[in-house]
Amino acid sequence: MESICKIPLLVVSRGLWILIVSVAFVLGARAQSSAPGIGVSGNNIVATTAGTLGLHTVTAGQTLNLRGVNLSGSEYTCTTGKGFWDVPAGNQTTINHMRDDWHANVIRLPLNEICWLGINRASPATSGPNYQNAMGTFVNLATASGMVVEVDLHFGTGNNGIPKNDNYPGLDAKHAPTFWQSVANYFKRNPAVIFNLINEPHSSSEISWSCYLNGGCTVKATGGSWTVVGTQSLVNTIRATGATNPIIIAGLNWSNDLSQWLSSVPMDSAHAIIAGAHNYFDNLGCQDTTCWNNVWQNIQNNGYPVLIDEFGQLHLCDHSQIDILMNWADSVNPPIGYWAWAFTVASCTTGPALISDANGTPTQTYGQGFHDHLRAVQ
Repeated sequence: MESICKIPLLVVSRGLWILIVSVAFVLGARAQSSAPGIGVSGNNIVATTAGTLGLHTVTAGQTLNLRGVNLSGSEYTCTTGKGFWDVPAGNQTTINHMRDDWHANVIRLPLNEICWLGINRASPATSGPNYQNAMGTFVNLATASGMVVEVDLHFGTGNNGIPKNDNYPGLDAKHAPTFWQSVANYFKRNPAVIFNLINEPHSSSEISWSCYLNGGCTVKATGGSWTVVGTQSLVNTIRATGATNPIIIAGLNWSNDLSQWLSSVPMDSAHAIIAGAHNYFDNLGCQDTTCWNNVWQNIQNNGYPVLIDEFGQLHLCDHSQIDILMNWADSVNPPIGYWAWAFTVASCTTGPALISDANGTPTQTYGQGFHDHLRAVQ
């Protein structure tokens, strides 16, 4: 704003004056803080452009360490027709808490397939263009503030209902292609956005690795069943829009099993595929350093980056388990990025809640432990 005040008051038409002010404002905002473009080079996440990542300036080509938080609420609040966010809201104040106090440099934004598309009798007030604009506005605020954003298909369904939870076991052939075509078109001009095709594919007895890649099998979930569309088809759909944003391919078994990920990874014309893992220490299988070394680091050794884009401790308010995971992820080469669940107000006795109020006060001691670790490493 200071640079705008110094523009000489030339004798120009009102329209031209507005144009000069608008251009100066945009250029000034970008110069102050804008997240770098995100790309993949071998098993590294890299900056494709110079920018500000969290609290630090980065240069084009620099290898990046992404660590941050999940913001829950955008995936379910829209189904009520009353709003887009839980507490805290998706706004600049929340972004500032994440970046300035917590030292996060990435935000995971979960999306609702039905709300985004405005179908299945979803409330027009919180779906379709209204939902898209709310999500898009938040993403633009975040990336302009130096934060990378991951958008993922979190709530979805292959039938005519409205999903009420994250029991979305497989990408549905009915809506997911349209969803990802729309999302890719919406965000393809923002290189600081990462796509995640599906949050937590599961029911391994129904989804084989082959079906996950190529589609064709049937899955069952609340409200019915549907035919699965493969990850390869959706990667092709995204790239056909011209979007070159990195794409996360989650593991099976609630994103915890990456044992056959390397043999089931889709081909990508942009060469920007990332393996996505989740871990809640809930006995799904891969929850110790032996498995992380043998499976996750093996994926890195074979040329792909790995990100832990959801993790936490269930029904425990301490941070003893996540400390082990974070310390391991920080120590491997290259370091593996991670973002914790969830920057949403709740009690950590009922789930892994990081904050106890809208001001970003950490829960004790789960949130505090993650908060302190993030500040120490970033």
